[in-house]
Amino acid sequence: MLPLGSVPLFTTADRRMKIRLTATNEQEKYEGENSKILTNAVLKITYDGSHFHGWSAANDNLPPPDDDSEEDVKKGPNGAAFLPPLNINQRSGGRRRKRGKRIPGITNIRSVEGVMKKCLAKIYGNVDPARVQVDGCSRTDKGVHAKSMIAQMYCLNDEAVLLTEEGKSSLSSIPGKRLPHPTSSTDKSLFMPLPFESNLGKMMYVLNRMLPPDVRVSAVSETPAKIDSNESGCSASVPFHPSLDTVGKTYLYTFSIGDMHDPMRWRHVWHVDGFGRDFDLDLSRKAANALVGEHDFVAFRGAFRGSERGRVQDTVCTLSDLRITEERTSNLIDAVDIPLTEFSVGGEYGGSTINPLTTYTVSMTGDRFLYKMGRFLVGTIVAVGHGKISVDDVKYALDHGIWESEKEGGKGKKQHICAPAHGLVLNDVQYDDEINFHWTGSNRWSTQSRQEKHSWESA
Repeated sequence: MLPLGSVPLFTTADRRMKIRLTATNEQEKYEGENSKILTNAVLKITYDGSHFHGWSAANDNLPPPDDDSEEDVKKGPNGAAFLPPLNINQRSGGRRRKRGKRIPGITNIRSVEGVMKKCLAKIYGNVDPARVQVDGCSRTDKGVHAKSMIAQMYCLNDEAVLLTEEGKSSLSSIPGKRLPHPTSSTDKSLFMPLPFESNLGKMMYVLNRMLPPDVRVSAVSETPAKIDSNESGCSASVPFHPSLDTVGKTYLYTFSIGDMHDPMRWRHVWHVDGFGRDFDLDLSRKAANALVGEHDFVAFRGAFRGSERGRVQDTVCTLSDLRITEERTSNLIDAVDIPLTEFSVGGEYGGSTINPLTTYTVSMTGDRFLYKMGRFLVGTIVAVGHGKISVDDVKYALDHGIWESEKEGGKGKKQHICAPAHGLVLNDVQYDDEINFHWTGSNRWSTQSRQEKHSWESA
């Protein structure tokens, strides 16, 4: 407490004014260093696909299917189909929940792209989400996760919307694309400026505060410049596209074998309990080696559905790496001091000894992957390891484009070779060396926001 008659050096109003001036100076400093106004950016997105109907927003807001008939394998005890739908109307003790603190209920089909577009539309100033475009490098299936989904974001302005409604598709700089696509990071012809005056770190921070807990933007970058040299030797800037410019993708798939699955990882690990417990790792690796290289993988592709039915596709892909490694071996019942004569989790078992759990990770790197191709590759490796099919069967499918069992009128690959979606993760995406990203995070802005909040509360 100040002595009577003394005057404080700084009043509360002075401290508040100092805080405002500090924040303003920080913003002016940033604008001076980054004076150009950006109209698009590249996001690195991480998400848990357990409650998503894939990446694409094409089927958003439709009611979910009544069954899981589209899956090619019978779900085990830890299959993704066992995820209970959340009740969107459920209240917790009458107290209102904070935004972004829970996953919405599955009352309609929900996609990663759709969630991103809705949140971006708000920070663009509550525009129509149809104006916001989030072009991903891949269209992951229902239940598949991603650690590094690369996506380009931008928003169409009023002129672009009007021209698109008039059917002028020639505006697109990407062949075959209906909507306009930016030619550079500062292309403002048909695109709105990025929110927060092109401050990427602040935009990322605000976006993560709005997104649901199963999606996060882990990094953001200015759209890289892409230079193309023609036959005459002249160089010209060409538009970047996150999918068309990829040179490789790496997927990871995790599965486990044993009498008891790991309940801590059941959403992300396929527990194989339908093929038996004898798994030959050497045979699986021989099958993986046979799949490496350039092949026609038509026998390892899922059937197209709906409007995609009858689509003609190039099925020749190149796998540069396909390996299976043993992740860890553990016995989950070491700490259980109870008789386990009749107890089993993850498969039928009648003995008194629980076999230890062994977890494997399959790493797949290729220039491109067909629909469900990664899951068919994993299912094939597992089936070979369990003796359900042989390495010669795999080579036959590669050479003839069809499984020998299908040729004889059987169900072939659909009988036991497609692995469930929840064990698959898009781990990494590769681009040419000439495409350089300058990734930045939101740590600076989150720290500054906490400091400002603390200063205001102290004042």
